[in-house]
Amino acid sequence: MIVPIGHSNEVVVGVDGSESAQRAVRWAAREADRRGASLRIVHAELPLPADALDMTGMARSALHDEAMGWVREAVTGALDTAPALDITYRVEVNTPAWLLEQESATAGLVVVGSRGMGGFTGLLLGSVAVALSCRAKCPVAVVRGDEAEGPVVVGVNGAPHNWVVLDRAFEEAEIRGASLVAVHAWHPPLGNEKLAESVGIVWSELHTVRDATVAQRLEACADRHPGVRVERHVVHGSAAHRLVEFAAGASLLVIGSHGTGGLRGKLLGSTSQAVVLHAPCPVLLVRPGLDEQIDHARRAG
Repeated sequence: MIVPIGHSNEVVVGVDGSESAQRAVRWAAREADRRGASLRIVHAELPLPADALDMTGMARSALHDEAMGWVREAVTGALDTAPALDITYRVEVNTPAWLLEQESATAGLVVVGSRGMGGFTGLLLGSVAVALSCRAKCPVAVVRGDEAEGPVVVGVNGAPHNWVVLDRAFEEAEIRGASLVAVHAWHPPLGNEKLAESVGIVWSELHTVRDATVAQRLEACADRHPGVRVERHVVHGSAAHRLVEFAAGASLLVIGSHGTGGLRGKLLGSTSQAVVLHAPCPVLLVRPGLDEQIDHARRAG
C-alpha cells in the first residue's frame, strides 16, 4: 500500500449535486480504494442572502435537506464503486473553496469536479478548483476528460520544487501499475534555427543539454521506484500544449501548481491553468509546501 503524500491517508471529495461532482466521487472512491484510504465527502451549503427573511427556518432547512440528498447520492455512488470503503462526511454552511481548504490541512488528497452547477454557486473549475489549487495544503485532483487506463504523464521543468512533483508522479504510476511519460517542453532561442546558429547558438547542443538534465532528474526518482517504466520526451513548443497532447489516453496528468493564495495567487500559473482547462484526463496539481520539500530531501538523502 502506498500512502498518498499529505498529512493523512484520507481522500476528500467536494460534492454539489452536479454530474461532474458525481464523476469526481467515483474517481475519488477508486483512488481511496487503491490506497487503502478512507473517503470523506464534503459539501458547503449555500449561505442565505443577507436580506433573506427566514423567521421559521424553512429556507435553511430546505437547503440542508437538499445538501443531505446530494451527500447520500455521493455515498451510494462511492460504495457502488468500492463497497468496502470507510466513508465519513461533512456538511457546513460555508464557501466551497474555504471548506475544502480546511479539509486539505489533514487530507492526503482533495478531489473536485471540473464543472459545478453553474453560475456563482457552482462552476468549480472557474472558482473552487483554481482557488483551492492555489491554497490547498495537499495535492488537488481535478477530474475531467475520459476514464482511461493509460500511462501517467508528468511535466518536467527546472524549478526546485519539481522534484516533489516528479516523486508524486512516480508514486501515482507505481500505485496504478502504469508507465510514466515525462515531458519537458522548451522554446529554442530566437525561434529560428538558422538565425540562432548565425549568432553561435546550436539548437541540437541545447537540446542535448536539456535532455541530459531531464534524464538526471528522472534517474534520481527512478532509483526509489525501480518498477516504473519511464519514457522521456524533450520537445519544442508550449509546455501546456505539449502536455495536453501527450495526455491523450493517459490515466492522469501530474503538474506543479505555483499559486500563492490571496489576490496575487487567485489564478494558477499560465501553464497549470491551460492544462486544467484543456486536459483530456484527470489532472493532479501538486503544490509543494515546506514540509513536503523537507520530506523529499530526507528521502533523497
